[in-house]
Amino acid sequence: MILAIVQIIAVSVTPLIVWRLGIVYQDRKAKKDAQLEVFFSLMANRKANPIAKEWVDSLNVIDVVFQDDKKVREAWKAYHDSLNNKSPHFASNNSYMLDLLSEMALSLGYKDLKQTEIDNFYSPQLFVDQNNMQSQLIIENLRILKHSKNLVEAFTDEEYKKIYPSE
Repeated sequence: MILAIVQIIAVSVTPLIVWRLGIVYQDRKAKKDAQLEVFFSLMANRKANPIAKEWVDSLNVIDVVFQDDKKVREAWKAYHDSLNNKSPHFASNNSYMLDLLSEMALSLGYKDLKQTEIDNFYSPQLFVDQNNMQSQLIIENLRILKHSKNLVEAFTDEEYKKIYPSE
């Protein structure tokens, strides 16, 4: 009789235990996935020029995503301080960024990732050229808008040669 009661209790309680363990696992996995997403976003955009919105968004959720990791949050606080152009650490904010990414890497289990490897970044010349071209286009559009009566009025030949002497 006692054995039957124990079996009934075991059969009743086992699904609850499995269900609870599943929830704990899913919660831990969701937190780890969020941490990885922030880390990967920061790594992918660490030296983007201009600064990517994803970079800023990822920085702004570090305190939430890494709330249980004191070292990461301290590194984030130091890096955040170094981003202020009035900070005495402003000139060396790249070092603080490397410290932050290194702490995050250690926290996530990337123990062999060195700061020199984190500092390496690939950006093809095409991207640099496109950014330069886009900047030139913006500057030229602003110049036209600021110094023209309207967009359809053309320069005289003399004005054009004065502005563009090499063409």
